[in-house]
Amino acid sequence: MSATVGAGDQGNARELARRLTQQGHRVEVRDFLDAAPLGIGRALSRSYEAELRHAPWTYELMFSLWYKMPFLLPPLAAFLSLFTSRPILRWARQADVVVSTYPVATQVLGHLRTRTRRRWRRHSALRVPVANFITDFGYHPFWAHDGIDLNLAVHPSTAAAVRRRTGKPSISCEPLVAPSFHAAAAKRERVRASLSLEDGELAVLVSSGSWGVGDVRETLELLARRPGLVPVVACGTNTLLQRQLQELVEAKAYRAVVLGWTDDMAGLMGACDVLVENAGGLTSYEAMRSGLPLISFRPLAGHGRRSAIAMTEAGISYLAKDGQSLVERVEALGGPGPARDRQLAAAAALFSHNASLEVAQLALSGVPPLPRLRPAVRIARSAAAAALAGALGWSGLTAGVGVAAAAGIGVAHPPRNAGNVFYLGVRLSPSELVNPAVRTTVSSLDASAVLSASVANRAPGAVRALATGGTDLESGGWGGYQHGRGPWAPWAQALWDSRSVHVLGSVADQSVQVLCPGRSLTAFDLIDANSRHLLMVVPDATLPLSPAGPYPRDELALPLLKPDHIYEVNGLRTSPSQLVVLLNELRGQAAGQGLAGRPLAALQ
Repeated sequence: MSATVGAGDQGNARELARRLTQQGHRVEVRDFLDAAPLGIGRALSRSYEAELRHAPWTYELMFSLWYKMPFLLPPLAAFLSLFTSRPILRWARQADVVVSTYPVATQVLGHLRTRTRRRWRRHSALRVPVANFITDFGYHPFWAHDGIDLNLAVHPSTAAAVRRRTGKPSISCEPLVAPSFHAAAAKRERVRASLSLEDGELAVLVSSGSWGVGDVRETLELLARRPGLVPVVACGTNTLLQRQLQELVEAKAYRAVVLGWTDDMAGLMGACDVLVENAGGLTSYEAMRSGLPLISFRPLAGHGRRSAIAMTEAGISYLAKDGQSLVERVEALGGPGPARDRQLAAAAALFSHNASLEVAQLALSGVPPLPRLRPAVRIARSAAAAALAGALGWSGLTAGVGVAAAAGIGVAHPPRNAGNVFYLGVRLSPSELVNPAVRTTVSSLDASAVLSASVANRAPGAVRALATGGTDLESGGWGGYQHGRGPWAPWAQALWDSRSVHVLGSVADQSVQVLCPGRSLTAFDLIDANSRHLLMVVPDATLPLSPAGPYPRDELALPLLKPDHIYEVNGLRTSPSQLVVLLNELRGQAAGQGLAGRPLAALQ
């Protein structure tokens, strides 16, 4: 039982199936997401990807929630099993053992195993043993359920943590890596020649998972600016990222290789000298098997950061805290030396025990029925289920709506067949609003000036000057929340922000129909905007890009502009002079791409 959420869970399942088949067993690999009705599983996968791309803080928040309140996991598993149990029980009807490589499936399978404790529910119970293969290096409560019969982890510390949590057998075994990675070094010369890598160049493989998420541009620039280092970037299925990085490499004449999806990751690892990754998981284990030193940099929220810390503590990776330490560690591990030898030796020690042998043994031995639950445990779990329902409801109203809005659900969209245009709003600070050069530049771009109510009230004359000049004015919310001014409750923030539209319209003496709060939205925002007939705008990208990379910190970076996309230039991050320079660069880039700007009022 796996899931098509990225490529790691599937890769582990396929390798385990290959090993069991090689031993003479019959194996079926099923996608847990297919068990959910009405395509809900696919929608969850897409929302998870959107969450990582647009609102990683929400994933980090939910990830941490289960650490603090693991007692909510059993009722969550019971809730999920309501929608998924029938297909799962049908798939497992002829099985001797079920194995999970996906944590959500682990929770549901564990719950179905515990149903054997209740006489009146044994008809819907899973009566065969269940093994749980933990693909993450770091422990997380989502991987632990006391209904699971055997837990398999790639490191003894993870196995010990699950054993303490569940009281069930938990052992360590080697990562599920295909044998081609063990022979990766044999492809080195051929693949290096195909990538035009020269002798003496230190090739650094940069991986960001199959989705290509994270601060990949920063990593590429850090490495490419160091003489002798050649980043080889694997963008996975993210073709947009591949195109943007390729244009960056060509524009700045970097010595780098940018690739899309590849079916020969073993060959790439054999050709390179160090792996820099941000997601942990299967790619990290493949690098270990290939004899490639491992560095984690800017790990993804949640499981990515947890795995990076755990691998560093185990001595099989190094978590680089900043750009300088990344480059220094790449150079230290890229060639022969004691640091490289120590890390590779620690990684090689993981590959000592085959998980497929344990799975086959569990299928042959079986397990006795589980004991019945005590009444006190039933009452506790019922209370936890009520608490979980409240937590899920609140999450859906706040973080869940924010993720959906970031994916374009319930907010303004560009009109169809608009041509090669993009939509631009420029959020102005008080000093920028009163600056004549800024006002002139914004007006010449055919963009919207986005003003919070607090900013508009501080300079009403400048607001009217913009309106008189024909500049489209739209509301940026009430403003001041980041400084502790205004309400903290989401429903109150939604009310204040919707009122800001009226305030700005009164100051400018013109109609204002667009609200762009500049924060994560909640259901309260969408309800208020709908009741007041406002267009709620969530930009596809906020400019300038964060100047946290290897480029100079006063350099304001712009991405490749795309038609039918909404952009916000956040002047709160810049000085007035910087904003003028940035807007002029944006105008030049748009002209070079054949794009025309439109104000936010042109959205639908």
